[in-house]
Amino acid sequence: MSTAEKNVDIAGSESQTPVTETTADSVQQSDTPGIETPQEEQPYRLTVKAPNGAQVPVLATAQETVQDIKQVVSETPSTVEYSCFSLQYNGQRLNDFSELGELDLELECQLDLIEEEYTEREARLHVSRLRDLLTSTVTASADVAGVDAGASVFDTIKHPEGVADAVQTDLESTESKSDSTKKTKKKQKEKEKQVETPKDNEVSSHAFQGFEFESVPQFDVLSAEKALKQLRLPQCVRQLVLSGWNPVPRHRHLQGDLLYLQVVTLENQTFQITSSRNGFFVNASSSTRFNPAQYSEAYAGQPGVRGSEFYCAHSLVTLLRRISPKFAQSFDQLQAEMAKHEPVEVLPFATSEQAATPWLVRNNASQEYDSGRTQDMLRQGAQGDALRDWNEELQSIRELPRSSLSERVLRDRQLHKWHAEFGEAAIRGAMAVVEGEMLALNPSDPQEQHMYLRDNIFYSKGFDGRETFAELGGDAAAHVATGKDITGVRLLNQLDVEGLNTLGSVVVDYRGVRVVAQSVVPGIFRRQETTQIVYGSIDSGNTVGSDAEFHKLVEPVAKALHFGEHTVKDAEGAEHKLFTSADVKGLTGTDGRKYLLDLYRMTPVDVEFLENECKGSSYPHKLVLLRPELIDIYWENRVRKAVQEYAVEKAKKPSEETKDESESQQDAKLTKDALAGFEFTLEFSPDAFTALQAKDSGEELANAVRDASKFLREVSVPALAQDLAAYTTSPLSGDALVTAMHQRGINMRYLGQIANLLPADVESARNVRRLVIFEMIARATKHILRKLFRQIPAHLHMEAFALVANGLVGTRYCADPTEYLSAAARAIPALADLKPEHLAAEVCSQIQQRFRFELDANFADSLVKGSERILLREICIKSGVQLALRDYKFERPDEAAVYAAAVASMGTQRLSKPAKRAVRARVEAEMARKLSIEVSDVVNFVAITKAGVQSASFADEAFEAGRVSLEQGQKALGLELLLESLALHEQTFGVLHPESARCYAVVSLAHYDAGEHDLAAEFMTRAVVVSERTHARGNTLLALRLMRRAMDLWRLINSPDHPDLATAHNNIGVMLQSLRLHDDALRFFRSCLDIRRHLLGNEHILVANAQHSLAKALAITGDFKEAVQVERDAHAFFNSRFGAEDPRTRETAEWLSELTFNAVRSAKLSRAAQEKIRDIASAAANLVPVDRENSSEAKNAKGDLPIDELLKFITGSSSSKPKPKPGRRAKGPKGSRR
Repeated sequence: MSTAEKNVDIAGSESQTPVTETTADSVQQSDTPGIETPQEEQPYRLTVKAPNGAQVPVLATAQETVQDIKQVVSETPSTVEYSCFSLQYNGQRLNDFSELGELDLELECQLDLIEEEYTEREARLHVSRLRDLLTSTVTASADVAGVDAGASVFDTIKHPEGVADAVQTDLESTESKSDSTKKTKKKQKEKEKQVETPKDNEVSSHAFQGFEFESVPQFDVLSAEKALKQLRLPQCVRQLVLSGWNPVPRHRHLQGDLLYLQVVTLENQTFQITSSRNGFFVNASSSTRFNPAQYSEAYAGQPGVRGSEFYCAHSLVTLLRRISPKFAQSFDQLQAEMAKHEPVEVLPFATSEQAATPWLVRNNASQEYDSGRTQDMLRQGAQGDALRDWNEELQSIRELPRSSLSERVLRDRQLHKWHAEFGEAAIRGAMAVVEGEMLALNPSDPQEQHMYLRDNIFYSKGFDGRETFAELGGDAAAHVATGKDITGVRLLNQLDVEGLNTLGSVVVDYRGVRVVAQSVVPGIFRRQETTQIVYGSIDSGNTVGSDAEFHKLVEPVAKALHFGEHTVKDAEGAEHKLFTSADVKGLTGTDGRKYLLDLYRMTPVDVEFLENECKGSSYPHKLVLLRPELIDIYWENRVRKAVQEYAVEKAKKPSEETKDESESQQDAKLTKDALAGFEFTLEFSPDAFTALQAKDSGEELANAVRDASKFLREVSVPALAQDLAAYTTSPLSGDALVTAMHQRGINMRYLGQIANLLPADVESARNVRRLVIFEMIARATKHILRKLFRQIPAHLHMEAFALVANGLVGTRYCADPTEYLSAAARAIPALADLKPEHLAAEVCSQIQQRFRFELDANFADSLVKGSERILLREICIKSGVQLALRDYKFERPDEAAVYAAAVASMGTQRLSKPAKRAVRARVEAEMARKLSIEVSDVVNFVAITKAGVQSASFADEAFEAGRVSLEQGQKALGLELLLESLALHEQTFGVLHPESARCYAVVSLAHYDAGEHDLAAEFMTRAVVVSERTHARGNTLLALRLMRRAMDLWRLINSPDHPDLATAHNNIGVMLQSLRLHDDALRFFRSCLDIRRHLLGNEHILVANAQHSLAKALAITGDFKEAVQVERDAHAFFNSRFGAEDPRTRETAEWLSELTFNAVRSAKLSRAAQEKIRDIASAAANLVPVDRENSSEAKNAKGDLPIDELLKFITGSSSSKPKPKPGRRAKGPKGSRR
């Protein structure tokens, strides 16, 4: 946890964040190499005293810097006005970049906040920060990440009715705390206990009341509109902009003026404010007259003019509070509104490229007038970062020292910051290239060969303009090579070999065009001898460089990637020894650094696919390579087999010395020396089976490449298909399927083989097979759209996408979407001829060519029908399209049904006249739609990026060490390592990053296992919100609302019978049981069993587990007869599969025995009750009066039966009716008066 996050609650209350302490006995040595076991250390409890009288408590560790403490102070509400200051201890100024452990500080001490003089840079940052505070934009830039990118809906789930009531409760709790802390804690514990285990009559409603298992939720569950409305903040000023009197005249600059600002307050008063070295003051200028003197001096003595101290302050916030009472009131309200939300919900993005991009967004997002944004646009215009040398920055950061932990953390942090900023700049530039906003360096060349340079970033398009890949497939091969180049950059960045440099690289796909953005190599535009290629080939093998120094530098890379030294011949027949492929180029820049470029061949060729599937033009290109994950998996597989064979062989040959030893001594010695003398070598050639490598050299390396290729086709792909069919691996969406394939080293071109291996006639495999086929359809559609976008004008891209989408998912709504094309679109044959049957044929052709799968031409009816929403989502995500958030209909709706839905949305059946008009307008608008997806529904196109990011090596090592320690049962050590990893991740990546979210989740589980449930809930809340924006504490009702949200999302992107939903239903049942809602819980346990039986059959361990859970739920409701039947099936499975001694078998046997006893007892009680009823009926027939209330028999019977309702019925209490009151007639059976 970062210092800022740890101290969010400290500043505003007396409570402090708990500190995890570890005893000396619990700290053990870690077995993970390179990770030192953290020692117990005491935290620093600091108090920062500000000039305004505020005292900020800060809890920090020794590894955190003074700058981290300053960040906490500037984010605390009581000191948010300070940005330009220093911290002093005993009169000595502290260095901002020093770690606390390096300073001579006591564990509990006070630091003084000292206001410092402003520079122009500090003044600009101060004003920009205030503008950010006043606007508080929680979403990322729409230009880079898309509309509503990074928005969180967590708060709307946690507080469905708003956050005001929750905040008011918290405020009351805080006030009562000041009166009596002990009473408050006692009440709080009682309240938490009531929330956690409420009584039956306290739970009036929950998220799963009336839940329909087979229904699909509406798209509006994805809406972030309500959440963004809750995050809307009060206005504090009408205008805060740079004044027209800028820039500061030189004579005034010498007197300390830095900037001139113009502020219009909520009282409609306009102030001209000067930012000076000593702070901010109101000057005497107006919009027509320049007078930089202080307002109090220029108008001294006039009515209403106060002293000079009133019109000046060190902080602009303090000054605005004085001159505008409404600002002071609104700013306090703004801070209170921000405090209502989780800190990670309102935390702004450092860079927009980290934000998650939704595919359904608001179409009518309001835009507020802000003249300050126009100044930002001008400031970020054509000049941008033109003076920023991206490459020099990157290489300088890589050359930072990394010997100590603090040095490695600082280096990783700077690398991540650079990659994030470069990525955002590259995305903006690439979009400008596609939209024609950037001038080419070579405008006379064909458009495919255009190159661009802006802000010291070099741009080129992913086409084979210079026919480099002519023999490998032309443009298709060039397109693939750019993506493989990013993979190579990632590999080298992970290895991080000292002295070997790569370029900053980003690949951007935007509106059908792939753009490659790279930092500029020094001297690349100067054709000098110092910049020519010295390693590898630049002309397809005609000339080859094999510089000895470069060769030695590349050797560690080759060893890590399992490359062997191989021979390459140039055009003259000369042989050259290389480690990497000849297509990988080694270059020495004018700065003297060694660079590796064109890293698309950093893995060997998939020779089996190349020889069997790439004959002629049957596949788009011949640049088919193995994935690096596959090379690692195959290498580990061969190592494991070699070790086993060596151990067996060595065990067969006991030495003469061990003949007299006992068997146990021989086993111990064999285990100790099992790998003594073991040697293993397996290397690959990246140039094997290409025209570059000599045919008579490297035969062993080439055989290894062929064996790895066979392993992929014959082992990895069938194993994944088997796991998918058995639901051992159960991806929920196309992205999850891609991740599962890549983790196993399987390329996407094997999707067709996986689909063929999945049985089409088996019901249990229907779901996952459809997911695989939809992934192929989405990817084929992406290629069709890419080709189509390049053939038509940019203003028709929206119409082209709507046409393709309707042709795939909207044919039941409109059989021929081309009838509704605009005149401009009908004039283009590529659009006018794209009828649904032609589109389906093109999709089938693309799938057959790229994936070797025969798709039925009538797939829209046979496969897509009923699952249109799933395919539409996959197409939008793959193509980078954002659609308007609305309830899309995929078949023409009935007017009566539309009217009923519109009336139901009003919440009442009795409609007023305005409501009736609104309903009628809604019905008419819905029935007027001609297409399922109209052109106006296409809101935005977003850029899809691939970047060569840098990983945080030490943070990852600490994370893995902590995870392994937890698995080994070392909980204290594991938790310490995970917390250390979390701190490193936050320092490196920041809070809003997927890696930080992963750490939050694992740390939460560790705290939960340690019994610290409050901390576990806090960390998991952050994990949920951060994951939501990039990718509640013991409250079961809140957990149910979160589960309902997850269930709705799952059912939208997949079918209601997915195996993961069975697990979710089981968890929901457990939560409902904790609320004592046993009947509702029973429905979800039954659903869990039904889904698993449907997918897995009766003979499966997951089915038996579901039967065991259902049996216990039935027992709680008193249905012992059915519980015995269900538990008997579970026991029979465990007994037959695992034997009678297995713990699961013994547990089910005990439950079966107990349930059988209760069932027999219940049956006996039921028979006794029947006899009792017959006796009562006989007595009534003989007209013998019975006083049930005073009967001793009835008194003795009470309390003997386990079921209350049966007790009341037998004793007669339920059959007795109240006597009618005097003067009133009793009602008959149907309510009539007798």
